[in-house]
Amino acid sequence: MSKYVRVICAAALLGVFASASADAAGTRYGMKYRWETPEQNNIRSARYDWLLETHPGFRAYHIRKECNPIDFVPALRQDCIASFDQYEPMQ
Repeated sequence: MSKYVRVICAAALLGVFASASADAAGTRYGMKYRWETPEQNNIRSARYDWLLETHPGFRAYHIRKECNPIDFVPALRQDCIASFDQYEPMQ
């Protein structure tokens, strides 16, 4: 086996092991919610809904974040924006 083939194989194996250990460790975001119980998820979800209903800045940010990427069909974007009023109306 040539020297270059060995180096390429070693680099490939290193990459596989490095990505596997990174997946096992989890990302910062993934670790935050990975071991969340259903009750904790419900609490976090209720807080998100409450913030959407009571804080205009939070609501505007999330409408931009979730609806602005839908720019290929204007009707879908308008439906996305309307869904905020339907499911989490401002109080």
